[in-house]
Parts: sequence; structure tokens; C-alpha cells
Amino acid sequence: MGNILVVDDNEDMCLIISDVLRAEGHMVEIACDGESALNELKKETYNLMVLDYKLFDMNGLEVLEKLRGTTPLLDTIMISAFGSESVKARARELGVYDFIDKPFDVNVLLKAVKKALCKRQADNCSGG
Repeated sequence: MGNILVVDDNEDMCLIISDVLRAEGHMVEIACDGESALNELKKETYNLMVLDYKLFDMNGLEVLEKLRGTTPLLDTIMISAFGSESVKARARELGVYDFIDKPFDVNVLLKAVKKALCKRQADNCSGG
């Protein structure tokens, strides 16, 4: 199981995602803005980040740009209701593992999380 940081400025969305991930056995922390996410990533090591594109203080791409110098290997799944092709292209350039459009089925998110974690931890991915 993974240690996952969920970053979304919508508290309800954070709670929904974190509850679903915890039910699957993951350890989850929440950050409600980009600056909090960056601070959390300085304190703790995560296997994966689920990152919203639109945040109050900066967008998800800006978070990724700031992270790439310090945490370049952190796999990230970006979620957004505003996923234009240019945003998705830039996200790919910054190494985003997957981009999921909101609204999304939680099973789509769970599948993406499992695939991202399995990529790093092949021994934990039997039957997948």
C-alpha cells in the first residue's frame, strides 16, 4: 500500500478521495492548497500525489514545477474539471503519470492509483 498526498482546494473532494484510498489500505494526508502541499512534501515522503489542477493559491502545474527540483521522482495523478489539451500536454511534460477529468468514477481513480504504485513496487502488484 502507498503513502499518498491528496491535494485539492475542495475539502469535500479531499475527504471523498482520502476515504476511498484509506478504504483500500493506503495512508493518506490532505493538503488544501499548493503551498501546504509543498510544505507537506518537505516533511514526509510519499509514494504518490493526487493533485487537482485548480487550487486557490497556484495551479497544479505550478506545484509540479516547484517540486521537480526537490522531488523529481514523485508520481502524480492530476485531476481536473479544466483539463484542456494544453494543460494535459504540460502535465505530461512535467511527468504526470495520469490525468483524470472531473467528474470521475472512483474506480477510475483507484485503477490509476494502483497502476502508479505498481510501477514503483512491482512486488506488490500480483494479479493486476
